[in-house]
Amino acid sequence: MNLRNSKITGLIGLSLLLAGKISGQVLTLDQTLAAALQNHPQMRAEALQIQSKQAAEKSARGLSNPEINAESPTGEFYTLGVLQSFEFPTVYKNRKKLAKAETELANIGQKMTENELRLAVRNLYLDLQVADYQLNLERRRDSIFQKISESAARQFAAGEIDFLQKTLAENEAGMIRQGYLAAQKTAQNLRIQLKTWTKMENIGSLEPLQVKTIPVGASAENPALLYEKQLSTISTRQIDLVKSSNLPNFSLGYLNQGIRQTQIDYRFRASVGVPIWFGQNRAARQSAEFAAMAAANQANATAQNIELERSALQNEAEIARSQVNYFEREALFRSQSMIESAMRLRAAGQLDYPTFLRTLDTAFSIENEYLITLKTLNNLQNRLGYLTGQ
Repeated sequence: MNLRNSKITGLIGLSLLLAGKISGQVLTLDQTLAAALQNHPQMRAEALQIQSKQAAEKSARGLSNPEINAESPTGEFYTLGVLQSFEFPTVYKNRKKLAKAETELANIGQKMTENELRLAVRNLYLDLQVADYQLNLERRRDSIFQKISESAARQFAAGEIDFLQKTLAENEAGMIRQGYLAAQKTAQNLRIQLKTWTKMENIGSLEPLQVKTIPVGASAENPALLYEKQLSTISTRQIDLVKSSNLPNFSLGYLNQGIRQTQIDYRFRASVGVPIWFGQNRAARQSAEFAAMAAANQANATAQNIELERSALQNEAEIARSQVNYFEREALFRSQSMIESAMRLRAAGQLDYPTFLRTLDTAFSIENEYLITLKTLNNLQNRLGYLTGQ
């Protein structure tokens, strides 16, 4: 059993070692994520949005401008006056709280965008890892089948096999070559995409393709959920603002409305705005309250959806992990044994061409299925990391 495991380890290790198409320093996933997040214009847009909200906090209280006027109340002379209006003091306090809440929303929005970009980059990095692995696998297949085709041509010339067997071998080799060329194009295109994301001039070898385990925390850490909760907080702040806006407002002023000799004490004026339109004030408050309830329920719905998806993904990940373990423990070993046995039996003339080709195709199909399952598991891990803001 130890010999079997060592063979499997050696087979996988060789494939992973050759998976990097371009030699040079290994580009890690963490380096890729850092470069992509630093260079993506959406992240710069989010940072500017935060600065905008922070600047808006300074003007959040929204004091009205004083009115300076010149009048001739008595028709005998002009006098200068000034009038300043004020909201109820709690209005300014609640406006400031609302502005701070909107700044926090912008911060959470930045985290949400970062989380989405991380998922996209992780998936792209994984796609390139898979493409490099697939390219190496197709290179191995192409090498074997080209030798088979050349051998078939020699055997046909020597009269050892018929035309049908020779044609079958050549056709199979041609199809394998097309798969190899397609794998090259796929890997090249994905490298260009990763280069666009990271702004790196040279995308060299990547980390070996293996199961990436991303720490999975509570669903409450999901930035999208935090965003919904902050929207609910903002709705609550808006209720407070509407309530305070329905309180009396004030104005203070100075204007001489009498003769020039009017005493200073009688030149001032003050007024109070009385909120008598109870119907519209109540409607405004109810509108804000309904909006707050809607936001709270939306946050609860998002939390429920995240938890349901997380539970389903964890179940799928456990199934995929079990399948990957099976491939690495048994199936890959059988695949290599099938290739070696088929090559040996064919060389000894104990295996006809159709059976020989079908055996090789089955053996390589096992490796393809392993690669697909491994990619599926990593995609599930990436999605779980996204749901928990990892």
